[in-house]
Amino acid sequence: MSTSSSPGARMAKPALDVGLVTADAAPLIDFYVGVAGFEVETPLELPNIGTIHKLACGESILRVMVPVEPPAKDTSASFSATTGIRYLTLEVDDIEGAAAAVLRLGGSVTLPPFELRPGRRVAQVADPDGNMIELGQDG
Repeated sequence: MSTSSSPGARMAKPALDVGLVTADAAPLIDFYVGVAGFEVETPLELPNIGTIHKLACGESILRVMVPVEPPAKDTSASFSATTGIRYLTLEVDDIEGAAAAVLRLGGSVTLPPFELRPGRRVAQVADPDGNMIELGQDG
């Protein structure tokens, strides 16, 4: 691991933006708004490419892209079967309520909320497209 004191650049904002690709944005928008309180922003239409729906959480943006050509489904056996960005972590203030909302909004609960260590509860869930999410709550 490099410990260079001179990075090539610094982040321009104190947040990460993440993009999901889907054939149908509506269930994902409803899911992320209902489970974690994301705020819907104005979508961006990209001619001959698709539509990017933007969901805000603080300074972070979750981009839900619907390409002109429908994407293929991920057929991996599990979220850890291939390399790459494979799950999101969402910190919530009510993990039980969030897990219930996951089911109500078309997702699934792989691991129900449990105490990982004293003062830390987690759950593993999936959105309606099967994207894996770790829910976390401190306190």
